[in-house]
Amino acid sequence: MTQTTSSAISADDLLWNWARWCWSGETPGNLPRYVSWEDDYRPINHEQARAVEAMHRRLPHHESMVITAEYPQKNAMFGDLHARARQESARRWIGQVTGVWLTEHDYLLYLGLFKNAVERRILG
Repeated sequence: MTQTTSSAISADDLLWNWARWCWSGETPGNLPRYVSWEDDYRPINHEQARAVEAMHRRLPHHESMVITAEYPQKNAMFGDLHARARQESARRWIGQVTGVWLTEHDYLLYLGLFKNAVERRILG
């Protein structure tokens, strides 16, 4: 993988790039169509998005849902909620789907660990 080193790019930028990439194709399953371009007009870096996608796919289901809730589904599913309410709602969603009931600490820990891993892997 080509290293992209830039102080102008953060792990958050990489994850929002991935979120735009997720919404750029056909909507899978029963997910309603959401146009993420309203949130961020930057072009998609497909190489970086595919690298994040590969990392995301390796996560346990409940951990991957944390990342999905905070990025691709943040505005589509939880857009009308402030951060704490969004995380509480996302934790209920994750628990209902996976049977794993995360604490607030667990949720934030999984989110932070993934962001750190993305930053180390892609930004070097």
